[in-house]
Amino acid sequence: MNPYTKKQFIIGLVWVVIFAIIIGGIYLLIKSETPPVNNGNQNEPKEDLIILSQSFILTTENNFDLVAKIKNSNNEWAAESFTYVFNLYDSANQLIGSRQGKSYILPQETKYIIEQKVSSQKSISKIELKISNVYWGKISQLGGLELRVKNTEYQILEDGSNLFTGTVENKSSYDLDTIEVAGVLLNENNEIIAAGKTSMNTVLRNESRGFEIFWPYPIAQETKSFDARAYTNIFLNDNFIKTQGEPPKE
Repeated sequence: MNPYTKKQFIIGLVWVVIFAIIIGGIYLLIKSETPPVNNGNQNEPKEDLIILSQSFILTTENNFDLVAKIKNSNNEWAAESFTYVFNLYDSANQLIGSRQGKSYILPQETKYIIEQKVSSQKSISKIELKISNVYWGKISQLGGLELRVKNTEYQILEDGSNLFTGTVENKSSYDLDTIEVAGVLLNENNEIIAAGKTSMNTVLRNESRGFEIFWPYPIAQETKSFDARAYTNIFLNDNFIKTQGEPPKE
C-alpha cells in the first residue's frame, strides 16, 4: 500500500469511528429516556387481572356510563395491552349491547376502565366486563415513574351539575406526552355513582397540572367520597418526550 492510499485509509477509518460514536451516543440518550421493558409473553407464572367491581350508571335518558375497577397484582409483570368488552344484559339475561376498547396496566396498579355515553333504548339489568388478548411484558425496573394526584375537591354547582377537580404532579424522571386521569364519585356504601375521565398533554418532570371532570347533570345519590387516579402508557415510545442535548441518565 503506497503512502497516499494508506493515509486515505486511515482518514476513512477515523471518520467511521467518529460516526459510530455519534450513533452510539444518540442511542444511549434515547434509551435512557425510556423505562426498561422486556417485551413478549415469556412463559413465567403470573396472576390474571382481577376485576374488583363493575357497574353502569344512568346519566341522561337512554345514556349510560360504564365503569370497572381492575387490579394487576403481579410485582413485575405488566399488561402492555389488553382488550376489554362491557356486555349489557336485560332482565331476561339477554345481551342487548356491548362496548369494546383497549387498555394497559402496570404492575401492582389499580385502574378504572371507563366508557361514557353508551346508548341503550332497552333497560339494562346488569353488565359484565370481559378481558382478553392480554399481552404480558416483564418490567425490569420502574423507579423513575411517579404520578401523584393531590388537592382533589368535589362540588355541586348552582345549576345542579357536578365538578371534580384536582392536581396531577409528574414526579417522574421523564417528560411525558400524555397523562390520563380517571375520577369517580362514591356513595356511603363505597359504590361508584359517577365516573369520568380526562387527559393532559406535554407534562414535564416536576410539573404540576390541574384537571377537571365535569358532569353536566344532577347525580341521583349523595356523594360521600371520591377517588382519582393518573396513568401513563410507558409502552409507547412516543409518550416520552426526548430532551435534546441532555446527557444520558445513570
